[in-house]
Amino acid sequence: MLQRLMRTLAVSTATCVLFSACKKHTYSPDEPLQPTYSASVFIASQNKIFYALDPVSGARKWEINMHDNIFATPLVVGDKIYVAGESNDLVFTVDIKAAKLKDTIDLNPPDTLAGGIISSPVADGNSVYFGTTEGYLSAVPYNSKTPRWTVKLTAGIQASLALSSGNIIVATIDNKVHAVSTANGSVLWTTDLGTVGFGLFSSPLVSPPYIYVGSPDGNLYALDVNSGTIRWSFITQAQVLSSPIMYGGNVIIGSNDNYLYCIDTAAKQPRWMFKTNDRIISSPAAANQVVYIGSYDSHLYAVNIIDGTLKWKYQMGALVQSTPLVHNGTVYAASFDKHMYTFDTSGVLKWKYNINGPVQTSPVYYDLTRAYYPTITGSAAY
Repeated sequence: MLQRLMRTLAVSTATCVLFSACKKHTYSPDEPLQPTYSASVFIASQNKIFYALDPVSGARKWEINMHDNIFATPLVVGDKIYVAGESNDLVFTVDIKAAKLKDTIDLNPPDTLAGGIISSPVADGNSVYFGTTEGYLSAVPYNSKTPRWTVKLTAGIQASLALSSGNIIVATIDNKVHAVSTANGSVLWTTDLGTVGFGLFSSPLVSPPYIYVGSPDGNLYALDVNSGTIRWSFITQAQVLSSPIMYGGNVIIGSNDNYLYCIDTAAKQPRWMFKTNDRIISSPAAANQVVYIGSYDSHLYAVNIIDGTLKWKYQMGALVQSTPLVHNGTVYAASFDKHMYTFDTSGVLKWKYNINGPVQTSPVYYDLTRAYYPTITGSAAY
């Protein structure tokens, strides 16, 4: 009997030891759950928060406090996003998969006063290019925190950048347009559009053989893509701060005279003009024969590309300066009423999300393989 008792105690002890050993490894470390890695719409505002929203439901997936207002539209390269602040020369990279800040890039040259970044960046196969309000243009290689080169232009840069066959086209606030080599930052040509107004805010559009840019003197200019020579121009009745797009052989652009213009590039005359009830600083977006544009009259408009007639409009709670994005049958738009909106192409509201700050940047759609951008808002600071 004593032997049976000893065997029972031994088995019980072994069982307890085994159970304790198993129990020790039952629970995983207390770590936060990783965000779902899926398609997103990115948007930022003057509340200093960078958001990733679900494009179907509008639900917030994650957010990051950037500690600075954001005017430049963010740029997706690989699995990270470049986000720039408007009050300093710092660029932050955000890891899309981890949903957290990755690196900080300081574009402020030594012994200079820090400015900010309002101009939206561009990228080619080698580098990301940034323009600052002090007039510096920098090329930053991928996976680097140090510019490959930096060049000082004639004045501050607030219009967004454009790429053209190995060159960056830059509009500066002294009413000049520059072509800068992506290889070494050398300035290939500079065109002076005159001294009328307070500077170029319209972002250049490259559509060979021309570069199109709006001007505060009321003109849309067509410059020779190789030399910068002014080939022709079209005059509106007020400042042009909106950025042009090309669609079906037409240049489409808004003006502070409250009109949206569709200009035939062969005839150099408008095919049609569409009137809103206030100035147009938002830049147009176009898809499937429809042009979408926001106005300071607080409306988003959908206009027929053929004849300029209204298809539908939607009144938001405040002026619209951000440029809409059209992707896969959905229109994404934002307003100074602090909301991000999505519509189907018939104008039916799908959802809206309060991002707690006036929006001047434009939404970006990312489907895990590539990013989709609108044309960039012409006057982020106006």
